[in-house]
Amino acid sequence: MLNVSRRVFIANAAAATASRALAVRAGGAPNVTFGVLSDVHLERPGDEDTFLKALAYFRDGGADGVLVAGDIANTGRIEQLKRAADCFFRVFPGGKAPDGRAVEQLFVYGNHDVMNWGWRKGKDEKYLREHSICSDPAKAWEQCFHEPYSPIWAKTVKGYTFIGAHWGNEKDLDAFLQKNADRLNLRGGRPFFYTQHPHPGNTVQGPWAWGNDRGVATRALEKFPNAVAFSGHSHYSITDERSIWQGKFTSIGTSSLRYIFSQYWRDNGEDHNGIVKQMRMLPESTGRQGMLVRVYDDRMAIERREFVYGESLGEDWVVPLDGSRPFAFEPRSEKKIAPAFASGAKVGVKRAKGRNRRGKETDQITVSFPAALPSATSRVHDYEVTALAYHEDVDYPVATKRVLSESYFLSPKREAKTGHIVFDVAELKGVKEVRFAVRPLECFGHKGPEIYSQMFSLADSK
Repeated sequence: MLNVSRRVFIANAAAATASRALAVRAGGAPNVTFGVLSDVHLERPGDEDTFLKALAYFRDGGADGVLVAGDIANTGRIEQLKRAADCFFRVFPGGKAPDGRAVEQLFVYGNHDVMNWGWRKGKDEKYLREHSICSDPAKAWEQCFHEPYSPIWAKTVKGYTFIGAHWGNEKDLDAFLQKNADRLNLRGGRPFFYTQHPHPGNTVQGPWAWGNDRGVATRALEKFPNAVAFSGHSHYSITDERSIWQGKFTSIGTSSLRYIFSQYWRDNGEDHNGIVKQMRMLPESTGRQGMLVRVYDDRMAIERREFVYGESLGEDWVVPLDGSRPFAFEPRSEKKIAPAFASGAKVGVKRAKGRNRRGKETDQITVSFPAALPSATSRVHDYEVTALAYHEDVDYPVATKRVLSESYFLSPKREAKTGHIVFDVAELKGVKEVRFAVRPLECFGHKGPEIYSQMFSLADSK
């Protein structure tokens, strides 16, 4: 087996070469710069501070536009939409930055905006008409943003075309593109930018992405290799490298400015399918993310940013505009090296009474370990922990669970120092002795070498 230190050395050299090949070349101003956000979810007065912080960052970064991929208002109220518009015009009075440059508003509705989520129940028609976006989405839009509403709109920013489809209008995108391709110069060499709320199906995060559009936009956009799509809805973290995808076009997930969706099937992730988890969910609201995109003649540099601590989320994604597809999943995944534990890392096991996520007292086993070290290509996304019973001469797997790194959605400088997972003793199916194997994973699923606990006697630990 290849020695870990030598494996990391080789990976470092390969990654450095690849990084230099894609690095942003010095000199020259971008042709167009724009901020990207999604899932702002404004609800109550006072919760717009992060939105204002992000807008100010974009202003100071030279943005010529701000794109928001839906879910501006959390519960579909006009007041929430108006506060978002007021924030934009507070930072960009009259749609301009302090230096006089025009800054275009590039927003679309999401499902929380136009489906009146959470407010329809128990409200009469008069209330809906007076307070809800869904009673007249066009009127609400025009009142708040002072521009005509169109189900699918197109704008030009410094010579680049931007297109947006409000929630539910993705189905008409293909017809819109075919009708307007020549007028908007969509078949030229330059990229054009498109936004909708749900991810185009089978692009970012792959076919299992929550809430995708089942391929409606994918089928429309794959006819245009210069298309770059920005979408939200899922709240997946942009520290996850699967949030950028290239196939017949480019698709980019925009995360959320309100909270991160900490995936299913992890013990500290989202609830799902009635499975009772032993751990609390990660504090998702500390992950509020966005992007600043700079477009040059030959490349697009995407800066990933979080707005709680005001820190970078990692190296820029630098996308060449020469027709190559370096962000396709398969070739990129093949180059990834999994994180690994430091030499001598130990796994601890402790038994005690505790409470599961539903508040019920359970007999729990806590497995703790030091955080794995990032490799040359990848930081830790999650851990796989397997309980092993010893039968004759075989370690026999009894239960396997996954747990997210507590810092996977934060800046690399906030990398967690430790990790842990909790098993209910009942999950261990009555075995008398057990030991635990822990493996670190990067986001594409590559697993680093495992480390093991000592054999732990359940009989003696009661």
